[in-house]
Formats: sequence, structure tokens, C-alpha cells
Amino acid sequence: MKPLLEVNGLTKYFGGLAAVKDVDFDVYPGEIFGLIGPNGAGKTTIFNLINGFYHPTSGVIKFKGRNITGFSPHEVCKLGIGRIFQIVKPLPRLTVLQNVMVGAFARTESADRAREEAERQLEFMGLLDKRDRLAGGLTIADKKRLEVARALATKPTLLLLDEVAAGLNPKETADMMDLIRKIRDDGITIIVVEHVMRMVMGVSHRIMVLHHGEKIAVGKPKEVATDARVIEAYLGEAYRA
Repeated sequence: MKPLLEVNGLTKYFGGLAAVKDVDFDVYPGEIFGLIGPNGAGKTTIFNLINGFYHPTSGVIKFKGRNITGFSPHEVCKLGIGRIFQIVKPLPRLTVLQNVMVGAFARTESADRAREEAERQLEFMGLLDKRDRLAGGLTIADKKRLEVARALATKPTLLLLDEVAAGLNPKETADMMDLIRKIRDDGITIIVVEHVMRMVMGVSHRIMVLHHGEKIAVGKPKEVATDARVIEAYLGEAYRA
């Protein structure tokens, strides 16, 4: 099977500081790929490089075999990469439905089609009954679901989820894990950046670990959780076998 996303030699400097240094990884169709590491390890920078918010200092990013290095965010979205951000920022004065329609307009100029797609995604995310509420009045958990619904309305092939479990209680985290699996079962490949270990270890097929901008391990969750370098750099002694 060919990779859906190929990242080779990815490097990003800010001044003299290497936020990401010579990172390689592949993500395959239908995979949930976890990305973990300490704060400042380069996880969100990699997302920003993939979806065009930053341009790499060096390295190549390929999506569906096409070199997308340096593409703009809207070009990347059009190609089929959706994203939600660590800090949720719904459009607070628009309704829940209108927020998701904004995402749907990436694929259609028809308001009717955008509304239909938005309603479909809201139903999928369990928010259809809140469609007419102002987005600014939602709970954190519902704002997270709204952000995912808006990203799904762009019809991505690959979805980047940045700390989607942050701020959620255990029940909300379990519900989000179920939703991530449902999204994957719907044919969408997912990369998850996450600090909630229960989440990332529970849903990921493979996990890559970053430390000081460099890849220190990649493998199945159990392999990563017992890797001495990962325990020392990030997980701590509680994970040592």
C-alpha cells in the first residue's frame, strides 16, 4: 500500500532554533497516526508545515504522491487535508449551522448544498439539535465537536486533530475517542496530536514521538510505551514495563 502522506527530511528553523529537524514519516490510508512529545517538541509545527501555515526550511511533503511543499492553506484544504486547532475558535456570532456551512463552502458555492452538508456533519457529531444556537455559547466539548464538524464539511481525505481531548472530562474524552474511530471508519485518515495518553494510546495504530524537534521513536502504541528513550524523554517511569 502506498502512503497517503509522505514526509521526508522535514526541517523548520525559526532564527537559529530548529523547531523541527530532519523528520521522516509516512501515514497510510485508513490509519490513525498519533504524534506525541513534550511541550515544544515540534508537533504543532509539523501540522503547520503540512497544511501550509509555515513553509519548511528544507524537506519534502507529499500528499497522494503529489509534492505539496510550500502550498498555501487553502490549496492544501482543496486537495483534501482538513485540520482543527488546539485552541478552538468557532465564529461566536454565527449559529452552529452557519459555522459548519463555512467549511462546506470550500466545496460548493450553493447555499443549499452547504446547508445540507453542514446538517449531515452536525448529525454525525451529535450537534444537530443545537444547530440554531450561537456557537459562542457552547460548552468546550461541543465547541470541539463543532470544530471537527466544520473540518469534515470540507470533505477531507486526511484530518489533522490538534489536542482534541484537551479540556475534556473522562466521559467526554471517551466519547471523542468513539467519534475519532467513526471518522476513520467513514474512510478518513487521521493524524492526532495529543497529550492525553489514554486517548492517543487508545485510538492510534502507530505513534511517532518527537523530542526537541527530532523523531526519537515510531511504532505501535505498546512498542512506543516501552521504549526507554520515550520513557526518559516524555512518558516517565509510570510507563516502564
